[in-house]
Amino acid sequence: MAYFDDAYSVEDEDSDEGAKIKPDAIIASAAISDVLLSSNLKSLAVDLAAPGNTPIAANFTESSYYDDSIVVKMEQKRMYDSDVFITYVKIATPSQIRTAVAGGAIKSTRSNSTSKIAQNYNAIVAINGDAYVKAKTGYAVRQGEALRETTSNSIDLLFIDELGDFHIFLSGRESQEEQISAFKEEHEIINAFVFGPALVVDGKTCEISDDYQYNPTGLEPRAGIAQIDTLTYMMVVVNGRADNTEGVTSSQFADLMLELGAQQAYNLDGGNSATMVFNGEVYNIKKQAERSIYDIVYFASATE
Repeated sequence: MAYFDDAYSVEDEDSDEGAKIKPDAIIASAAISDVLLSSNLKSLAVDLAAPGNTPIAANFTESSYYDDSIVVKMEQKRMYDSDVFITYVKIATPSQIRTAVAGGAIKSTRSNSTSKIAQNYNAIVAINGDAYVKAKTGYAVRQGEALRETTSNSIDLLFIDELGDFHIFLSGRESQEEQISAFKEEHEIINAFVFGPALVVDGKTCEISDDYQYNPTGLEPRAGIAQIDTLTYMMVVVNGRADNTEGVTSSQFADLMLELGAQQAYNLDGGNSATMVFNGEVYNIKKQAERSIYDIVYFASATE
């Protein structure tokens, strides 16, 4: 693991609004992308009830995990007067970016903590999902199983395909219908999310309407996921609603995601739902107790 830890030797610095991408962010994402993983692994089942393979306990450090199918690096930064918690991940197969639901079935309205759901599915690292069961519109697909498949005039959608690539469709029923129709001609929908807003598309921050739901202009705890490169991802949680960590607006969150290296980035459920779990423990430690939620996004090992 020495070569991996050395790649992150650059010291963190505070970031101001509008700052350019930090050298350490570039190093972090580049180091993850450059790690060679096994090409002879069996993919995990595309099955909502199926957990990931059991990770190797001895391979965890306080801020990283590595086996021949996955590399994970955890970081904490101070940005926008807030505590920011970051996971960089590279995986060997697209099947290792996964979703899970508290009740085990996509129609279930049962809830549980992010850490408990993560434990049940052998997650190396996980983040809360989008509370899809509360939505009345939009696509909600989990591990290839669909609960709802409708377009939306008000909600941006995120699809993850069979290659593990992110596809973001901005709000608007007609445009989403056209884009999704073209998407389906070439790809499968493995996971689809209905929350948003879209934060970064094709390496550029999105203009976010003040009317987008979930208080886009307020300083709030935020959670989001991003794709950096092929089979290379980032999860980010910003703590908020506290004296020492204010939280960020949606536009600030978009800027933050871009600064950290996102090519495609999407906002998930925030507020007290915003939780990141690594090795079974809450990584973004906060005063509030874990909220009971419906679903998570997680990364799993494919090592036998």
